[in-house]
Amino acid sequence: MDLPRVHKKLEEAVFFLDQMIEQEQRCTGQREPFDYYLSAFLSAGRTVDYRLCHEHKAIYKPWRKEWNARITPDENRLIKFMVDDRNDEVHESGSSRTVGEEGVPLPVGRYRSRRYGIFVSDDVVGSSSPNLIFRRSYSYSIDGADCKATEACRKYLVLLQRMVAEFEADHP
Repeated sequence: MDLPRVHKKLEEAVFFLDQMIEQEQRCTGQREPFDYYLSAFLSAGRTVDYRLCHEHKAIYKPWRKEWNARITPDENRLIKFMVDDRNDEVHESGSSRTVGEEGVPLPVGRYRSRRYGIFVSDDVVGSSSPNLIFRRSYSYSIDGADCKATEACRKYLVLLQRMVAEFEADHP
């Protein structure tokens, strides 16, 4: 079965996840780009199911019901969570992701970013605490468990890729 529009959406989701991972590694800059990429990732992921449903309605809906029964309860919860988060992002008050901070240890030296040069000194004699720079961290709370937003998105993407591959295998 040829699913070019479905595969295009999977490729978009990969692209936006890569961009989110790059954004979360930054110690400087605005937080909006992460949110833009998350919104685009959620929409691309949701469109995978939408396209399968609308382009192959007669066979997809019953197949999807069987597929949902084959995957684990955790996988089903993750899919539901991500679909609900996409709906909140698009139709309500935004994604449920939270923003925090994490400290990143830096060795002594000089660092450059696109806008800022950072110098870390070893002037503190006898200090055993590491030099830290703080960056934003993005997370979800799924069924009461906190996880990195990018990790939840990665797991969701793997599930979508598996779903499409299994649908294609079952309907050559």
